[in-house]
Amino acid sequence: MPSEEWKKLQEALGKAPTEEARKEAAEALRRHQEASGKKSSKPTLVSLGYNKDYPSAIPLDQVANEIERNPVFFEHIKKIVVKEK
Repeated sequence: MPSEEWKKLQEALGKAPTEEARKEAAEALRRHQEASGKKSSKPTLVSLGYNKDYPSAIPLDQVANEIERNPVFFEHIKKIVVKEK
């Protein structure tokens, strides 16, 4: 069952990529990461897409910062996290 933090992240990502929505999504992701606990490894999110407007590899602990900074990355993460209705 998804955590409350995960549901809040999905809700925030369901919005248009305004600056406010990006900040809200970034904060929700940070809370989700804190609630899920620290890991000893340093996982990295990798995108195999070519010529994108966001990094092709980004450590998971930096994803929230990129969501907040980059509307294109916000939309990319939205496709991954939010279930289409």
